[in-house]
Amino acid sequence: QKSLHETRNDQLFAAELEETKKEFEKYLETYPFPDDLTKSGKKKLTKKLRFDYFKKIYRKMEREKRKLKRTAKPPSTMGEGGPPRKRTKLCESSCKLRVAVDCSFDDLMTERDVSKLTKQVQRCYTLNRNLEQPLQLHITHLQDKTYRRLENIIQGYKNWDVHRHYNPLTDVFPTSQIVYLCAESDNVLEELRDDRVYVIGGFVDHNSHKGLAYQRAMEAGFGHARLPIDEFFTISTRKVLTVCHVFEIITHFSTGCSWSEAIRKTVPERKGLREKESDTEESEVVNADNLTGCEGVDINKEDTIASEEARSEEGLIEGSDDGAKKEACS
Repeated sequence: QKSLHETRNDQLFAAELEETKKEFEKYLETYPFPDDLTKSGKKKLTKKLRFDYFKKIYRKMEREKRKLKRTAKPPSTMGEGGPPRKRTKLCESSCKLRVAVDCSFDDLMTERDVSKLTKQVQRCYTLNRNLEQPLQLHITHLQDKTYRRLENIIQGYKNWDVHRHYNPLTDVFPTSQIVYLCAESDNVLEELRDDRVYVIGGFVDHNSHKGLAYQRAMEAGFGHARLPIDEFFTISTRKVLTVCHVFEIITHFSTGCSWSEAIRKTVPERKGLREKESDTEESEVVNADNLTGCEGVDINKEDTIASEEARSEEGLIEGSDDGAKKEACS
């Protein structure tokens, strides 16, 4: 049985639900289903599209439901939180560091992979929005499946404070300023400069197109670099990180963390991240061992001599026993 708040909530959104249902039917008519999709596959995809399409209004209903519950509580039980922190807009941010997500790999991804990519882009936006001085986040080459999903499915995308570009990367930034972040690059990223654009490949492929971003960067004549993971850590799995993990590492480094600290904070445990011992620590261990050995000569000298004498005596005894046995045999 529904409560009074739930009943009132359903009445408020009944008309909007009906309108959303009609809009979804029109959206479904124009949706480009793959030609080789089976009947059951089409049914599953339609179900997923319906869930994603109605997610906005369902979340809106949940927020309204929580709001009604809060207002129904007596003032004594309500929290006394302060006003929310005012977020800094990109145009007002003192940070001019530019990071771009290149969405030019749209044609190589399935709908499932595109869904994962858009969630990662959404995570990047959330991380950036919560910074006191957000980075200049760009999304380039918005097209087809990625654009359609961001525009129609991701809640609040149209209100994002982000630089959107529908043209390719080279139409937005000069080639000389582009630094493509690739795990296969031999160049190690040591610093972040405002006169460069650090590009993250917007690609979810589960290793089916290994090294493609690096190959495209080489063919286009872009600068390229990799995060300094190998300099500080060893990883038991692939060194390729998700879009949001790369962006998070950059945000940590740009806000004052060292590379090692930024990587340690971001990379999940499932990657099997292990910290390397620095040269200084290794030399200290070697020096400590040498020092202990030198000091131990005087301290343990008598014990060493005694043990050697004991071994020699044992040898003599064993030798005498063997001689006695030989005499007995003869």
